[in-house]
Amino acid sequence: MNFIWFLAHQKTWIPVVHHTVRTTQRTMYSRSEIDLMPTGIERPAMTRSTRKITLSKIMAPAVVVALALPVGTAFAAQPHGVHTSAVKTDGSASYLVGSGMYDITGAAAETGMFGYAASQEVDGLHMRLYSRAFVVADQKSGKRVAMVTTDMGAMFPSITSAVVAKLQKKFGDKYTSQNVLIAATHTHVGNSGMSGDRLYQVAGADSTSAGYDKKNFDTVVNGIVESISRAHTNLAPGTVQRSEGELKGATRNRSLPAHRANKNPGNEVDSSMTQLEFRRSNGQAVGVLNWFAIHPTSFSRKFTKLSGDNKGYASYMFEKQMGADPSKAGSFVAAFANSAVGDVVPAQGNAHSAPGYGGSSDEYHNTQVAGEAQLGKARQLWQAQGAVQGGPVDFRSRHIDLRNYTVDAKYAGGKAVQLCKAARGFSFASGGENGPSKIPGMYEGMTRDSFSISDKVNKVDTSALGGLTRLAFAGISAVHQDKCHAEKPILLPTGAWKMVSSVVQVQLVRVGNTAVLALPVEPTTVASRRLQERVAAELAGTGVNRVVIAGVANGYNGYLATREEYAAQHYEGASTEFGPFEFAAFEQEAAGLASAMKRGVAVSDAASPAGSFTAKTPARPGVLFDSKPARQQFGQVLEQPSQSYTSGQVASAVFRAGHPKNDYRTMGSFLQVQRQEGGAWKTVRTDRDWDTTYAWKREGVAFSRASVQWRIPKGTPAGTYRLVQTGDWKNAQGGKISPYVGMSRPFAVR
Repeated sequence: MNFIWFLAHQKTWIPVVHHTVRTTQRTMYSRSEIDLMPTGIERPAMTRSTRKITLSKIMAPAVVVALALPVGTAFAAQPHGVHTSAVKTDGSASYLVGSGMYDITGAAAETGMFGYAASQEVDGLHMRLYSRAFVVADQKSGKRVAMVTTDMGAMFPSITSAVVAKLQKKFGDKYTSQNVLIAATHTHVGNSGMSGDRLYQVAGADSTSAGYDKKNFDTVVNGIVESISRAHTNLAPGTVQRSEGELKGATRNRSLPAHRANKNPGNEVDSSMTQLEFRRSNGQAVGVLNWFAIHPTSFSRKFTKLSGDNKGYASYMFEKQMGADPSKAGSFVAAFANSAVGDVVPAQGNAHSAPGYGGSSDEYHNTQVAGEAQLGKARQLWQAQGAVQGGPVDFRSRHIDLRNYTVDAKYAGGKAVQLCKAARGFSFASGGENGPSKIPGMYEGMTRDSFSISDKVNKVDTSALGGLTRLAFAGISAVHQDKCHAEKPILLPTGAWKMVSSVVQVQLVRVGNTAVLALPVEPTTVASRRLQERVAAELAGTGVNRVVIAGVANGYNGYLATREEYAAQHYEGASTEFGPFEFAAFEQEAAGLASAMKRGVAVSDAASPAGSFTAKTPARPGVLFDSKPARQQFGQVLEQPSQSYTSGQVASAVFRAGHPKNDYRTMGSFLQVQRQEGGAWKTVRTDRDWDTTYAWKREGVAFSRASVQWRIPKGTPAGTYRLVQTGDWKNAQGGKISPYVGMSRPFAVR
């Protein structure tokens, strides 16, 4: 994340908003799963629950932020050969496997986005966002792990702690912070408002400076819990296979000078894809979970519709090709997780990348290109069927406090050191090379020794305006300069200002011959490689022959650069918050977890989990009521589609609408594309589909317009179609929320 701070304060009154969400849950267990249940846990029956979410009146200061974030890029890679490791297995390992997915979309209008930190305001929905979960249980030991990938910009301890608490109420001690791994894909066009840290609440603030959103928070927590519950319910005997392949040409390193400063930097990007494939014992496909390093920034900062970006595209297409139906609890699940994401972006860029990184002006095309590259490799690996995994399911996890954390001499160059109070450097404000902030006076490579107001040393921007900017920023943080941060001149003292928590979680899980190291940061290519090597060395002789890095997992604390990259103070190094030896601290923790796993000993937390909210920026006022012009009805068509279209064209209609915050329509849809078949209308698309878009617009105080757009793909059957918009409106008298449906006139696709 790249924040450019202009601080202002205001007081905002938030009215009370009531919203009721109903969910139906069904829980079933196989005989093998029942055998693994601890005593005292009853088999749940069909339940129906109603939850009322109330936003209370709040009065709090808000911090307004204007930011510019790195903009990513994308490229379609040619297929490459599949490389699968030879896995020795004694055949004695027996797993239960299950998968589940659930909607975590949240508010589809008038809320912030997390990723670019550019005060984006959501005004519609491109694709629904999901939590995708896999549970693997070892029938011999009874141990299990839940691995979750979410269509989110980041994961936060506030979410993980709430998820674990709900799981424990539901399943007892089966799921804890030790064996539940929750990661974000790092899409930059997902919903915000869920972090417990003020820094990230502000980073996800919308144009009104509202940052925290309890309804979005609850939607995400409940959706993750439901996805894990579905995976738990679907547990049945099965196999886990692992495939590995190279996806070259799809990504590029956006910070080459810092990368090349490393001793033995190696490849500029990690082009490997590691994939776990889950099947029932009878061969039935359960799902796939893969890791590939890429920034999901194919949609630019100008795009304001919720979307899973390139990884969301890949998941959607894989699931569609497998005939998946998210409404069914036992449906196939495809999760495209992230890895060494820190300095890696899509190769072809997005619509607003910097020169040399730019993509086409077509936002959807850029995203599809990057998504197709990942999809193609994943399908290739799936069809090849990887090596069967053998060995136990195991896990270790620790919460540590990075502030004043002591790194042993072994990991710190021969002398024990302590980490620093969190802070971001001046080059943090410059943005990455693929999406510079263009703030006068801000650029990458600003170190303590070379920094000056006049820029007389580096001579990158010696303009008067650049000098004034540096002077202004230096004045903000002058009293917080800290030699502990070595090469980093401090721009934003996030620790001193209590904007971030210093408590993080480091986790290591094992499924057979594969180990996954989960990190609450965006690790660079070399940082990830070194951590993989360290963990692999510690686990030597255990049967583990592949270590995967899961980035942006269980929390979010900026970037993780190596010591050499930190010294260069490019964007990633300036965003490594806890000083020059933060990487060494993570290396020490990773080695400790791996050693404990190998020796079969337990580990304990060194700090209490940072699951609570340290501060809350105010939420945006909810929907007071919906109104419409006289003689119009909700759902009335304001603009009809054309009479006919061909493939490649966009069919659209505009409707008089209610506010989408009235009901998120979780596991539902704000739109349908319907085809006439045998005198009846059949739904062929909803708002979860790649080629549809729901766009919302406010008119005046209480009027809303919603457009339904369908980008008609090649191969669409000729016939008669119509567009449908479904929503809910809130009555000014009494606040009753009622559904409505609007239907366009029929049109032909030729």
